[in-house]
Amino acid sequence: MDLSGLLATCWGLGVPVIHLRVYPLKAKSMHAMIVRDEGRHAVLLLKDSRYPAPAAFWLAHEIGHAAKGHLKDGEAIADVFEPSKPGEEDAEETEADRFALAALTGTPDPNIVTNVDRYTATSLAAAVLTEGPRHRIEPGTLALCLAYKTSRWATANAALRHIYSSEGDVWRYVNSIAEGELDWSELSEDSADYLREVMALSNA
Repeated sequence: MDLSGLLATCWGLGVPVIHLRVYPLKAKSMHAMIVRDEGRHAVLLLKDSRYPAPAAFWLAHEIGHAAKGHLKDGEAIADVFEPSKPGEEDAEETEADRFALAALTGTPDPNIVTNVDRYTATSLAAAVLTEGPRHRIEPGTLALCLAYKTSRWATANAALRHIYSSEGDVWRYVNSIAEGELDWSELSEDSADYLREVMALSNA
C-alpha cells in the first residue's frame, strides 16, 4: 500500500489525517502524532517530506498505535522517528513499526537482500523501480525498508530523488484530500477558520 491508499483507508474508516503547518515550537522535532477522543482517532502529520514514502511510513506507524490499542480516550502519542540504540527499543513503538511494515509491504519483517555489497543511490533506485512493482511494494518504500534493515539511510534517501519523477510538498497533497473529506458545515465559523489556518489551506 502507498500513501494514497493509506489516506483513502483512513478517511474511509472515519480517521481524519491532516498535515499541520502551524504548531508549537516544542513540536518542531516531531514527525507525527495520533490522538484519541471519545473512541475516535485522528492523525496529525508534522514533519515535511518531499516524497511520499517517508510520510507513508509515519502515517502507517500512527495507524499501528490505534490498531494495537495503545491509546486510551484523551491520550495522544507523538513520535520522533530516529533509530533506537540497542536496549532502548520501546515495545509499543516496535509493535507500531511492525504494523507499518506489514501495511506497506505485506509482512512485518520483510526479507530484503541485495545481490551486491556496495550500491549507490542510483543503482538502488533502479533496483527498487524494477523489484517494487513485482512485489507490490511502492519503490520508495522498498528503498526505505532496506535502509531500515541496513541503516544506510543516506543512500536510501538520496535514491528517492531518482525514484520519483518529481518532488513536491507532500503536505499539500495530504491537506488537499483533507479539505475535500472534512464536513466543513459541521464546524463553527471560528473552528473552520482555525483549521484552515493550521492546514495553510488559504496559501495552498
